[in-house]
Amino acid sequence: MKITIWDATDTGKVRTHNEDYHAALGGKKSPPSVDALLVVADGMGGHAAGEVASRMTVDGILEHLNNPTGESLNLEGNAFGAYLGSVLKKVNKDVFHAGQNPDKRGMGTTCTLAAVRSDQLFLAHIGDSRAYFLRKGELHQVTKDHSWVQDAVDQGVITREEARIHPNRNVITRAIGLDPQVEVDISAMPLADGDLLLLCSDGLNSMLPDDEIKRLLLDNHPQKVCQALIDAANNQGGHDNTTVVVGMIGSQGRNRVTKPVPSDQDTQKISKRAAWWKAVVRVILRRRSGISKK
Repeated sequence: MKITIWDATDTGKVRTHNEDYHAALGGKKSPPSVDALLVVADGMGGHAAGEVASRMTVDGILEHLNNPTGESLNLEGNAFGAYLGSVLKKVNKDVFHAGQNPDKRGMGTTCTLAAVRSDQLFLAHIGDSRAYFLRKGELHQVTKDHSWVQDAVDQGVITREEARIHPNRNVITRAIGLDPQVEVDISAMPLADGDLLLLCSDGLNSMLPDDEIKRLLLDNHPQKVCQALIDAANNQGGHDNTTVVVGMIGSQGRNRVTKPVPSDQDTQKISKRAAWWKAVVRVILRRRSGISKK
């Protein structure tokens, strides 16, 4: 099934450098046995170590998937999802060991990975970067945040909207690189012509409610929507780095209502960071209930 990909990243209005890292690969650039691969990682750690963790994670995923064993190429269904989970666990160990160096101690990153194979979407997820799914004009969050505020929502302590602006919204309960072992959420779902997939770091959803994200997805052509989402997040304060990757499944415009544009993008591309790294100190606060991204 054809998938067309767009992507963008931005430092935001408050941060001095970008600790997000991402990849958007499709067609001939995608790893063997997948039609497209989308990854978003949001790093954290002092002495700019967060950007090291996020880049190590994305590069590690690509290394494993671009050099698969013969057995992994033939995996199907749940077995392939479990394989993606094992890849993230291997990457976690590498980031954890690198984080034992004094100048990188405590570094970590979220990671949301989406792999498209034929008419199936596979997700592997750790942390609070998100995957959304737009079908027939309805937006669905298809990953669950590993965060203090999500736990509070689940327990009925706060509402979902309160969680978006809560002072503890940056406290995550699971991340790559902080421990030698990590639990990975795995899921899979069928794809349909006209579906739209969105991966984002929390710089987007912490600034914009889901209804606004949905409106922007519907009102903008996928070719324009990544920048529209980032601009909207920055207009609301841009308190964090923001990264968005959008994948359109099959025919553009079907199952959606979008504003027309003169031309469409026909091919996929590998994404690169839009911002250059600058030195800054970022602190991880370990709390009883999780890890704080500052």
